[in-house]
Amino acid sequence: MKFTVGDRVVHAREGLSTIVNITTIAGNEYFVVHSDKGDRENIYVMTSRTDNIIRPIMSLDDANKVIDYMKTVKAEFLSNTKQRRDLYRKHLLSGNVYDLAYLSRQLYFFNYYNSHGTLVKLGPTDLQMLKDAESILYDELALSFDISREEVYDKIISLIGE
Repeated sequence: MKFTVGDRVVHAREGLSTIVNITTIAGNEYFVVHSDKGDRENIYVMTSRTDNIIRPIMSLDDANKVIDYMKTVKAEFLSNTKQRRDLYRKHLLSGNVYDLAYLSRQLYFFNYYNSHGTLVKLGPTDLQMLKDAESILYDELALSFDISREEVYDKIISLIGE
């Protein structure tokens, strides 16, 4: 997909972002991207290699498909810390909205089980990756559903039926 200056995109690590410029460095063309997080640090993405780094914000139809997918996700907590972290990191950095949805559901299950007396142990690094995925996903879903960020959780729960 060809992006242009001014396009809103989702950056795999930074979440919602805007392409603010196109520049050439050492003969290669780059998009200059600013994250919505507010730090305004320049992020350079080679225009010929945008796959898995930036993607367009999902449409309403795509958002509904992601919600349908979330209905199928089951709780999966690997007991091996290294395997679990590697899996979470792979999902988080993939740039794929379905991977973010998977991680968001794991965070939901973690919170649900622990609030209902079933102890699930995750380390702080694991929890941070799950929270980062949820944040990126919720920000994007808010735009796709045209609702506030604060309304996203309740919207997901109402559509999933929990």
